[in-house]
Amino acid sequence: MGKGQAIAGMVLGIIGIVFGLLNGWFAILGLPVAIVGLVLSIIGGKKLKAADQPAGIATAGLVLGIIAVVITAIMFFTCGLCIICATGALAGMGTLS
Repeated sequence: MGKGQAIAGMVLGIIGIVFGLLNGWFAILGLPVAIVGLVLSIIGGKKLKAADQPAGIATAGLVLGIIAVVITAIMFFTCGLCIICATGALAGMGTLS
């Protein structure tokens, strides 16, 4: 059971990175996907270590999950700042009422 969770965590980490590198709403979707991938990798790694099996896949999933969380968080917050700045610029020009 632990190997399946580790593989799922690794796949979700990859998906989280891809979503994080895409702009806009994908960053919002990427953050929860990356967090779930991290959790699955941690749980799968613990189960694999308890069963005395190699946990390389879980470690890869953990690293990918961490990278995905960082990338998606950065993209999410920078896109949010861009929207705030654009809204402020439009309001300053008098185009928003």
